[in-house]
Amino acid sequence: MKKLLSLFLIIFSIFIFGQKKKEKNIPPPPPPIFDVDNGINKNFKATSFENRIKNFPFNKATKIKIISYNLDFEKEPIPEPIPVNDLVAIEKAKNRKNPVKISDIISGNFNGISQQKNLNISEIKELTNVLYNTCGKYSSGLYTQSGCFFPRNAILFYDENDVIFAHLEICFQCGTRQENLENMLGSESLCNEMDGNLEEFFNKIGISTQYQEK
Repeated sequence: MKKLLSLFLIIFSIFIFGQKKKEKNIPPPPPPIFDVDNGINKNFKATSFENRIKNFPFNKATKIKIISYNLDFEKEPIPEPIPVNDLVAIEKAKNRKNPVKISDIISGNFNGISQQKNLNISEIKELTNVLYNTCGKYSSGLYTQSGCFFPRNAILFYDENDVIFAHLEICFQCGTRQENLENMLGSESLCNEMDGNLEEFFNKIGISTQYQEK
């Protein structure tokens, strides 16, 4: 009986050792191979629309809206000091038009919105394709941002109560995006190649993205 038990333990040890050895020898996934001519990752596999909309915030949204604002401001205005006793200057400052803040829009003040578009299914499909299938396909691994963040566009996500629960604010002029929730879209959206494709989509659906001189 002891001999049989010893034999069993030896065979079991050999089996476990062999399994671990096999596991250690599993090759890692192949690194991205980029086509030199167009910078496309040949190993890239696009995420399907069915899987893209399973990601937050798309999986919670009942309506997605694209907006533009601050199109008549070339840059963030610098407030000028107002003399205490200058009634004319005080009145001008009171009536001066100020840039729209996303916080105003979220709180329900839509007066500053220049353009808006509720996306249909086809447009949501195109938007998610840009957000989730751009960086993996074309990315050079770089994502640079400028310090002059003055957004003129945003993507608004509405819940079933028609309340904005998430938004992505975008400054195409400096190539910077800000989410209201940390890591909302994940690393899939962090690359320089994203900006051009996203701006092209905005313009395609009739939403302006740059300063409009009057």
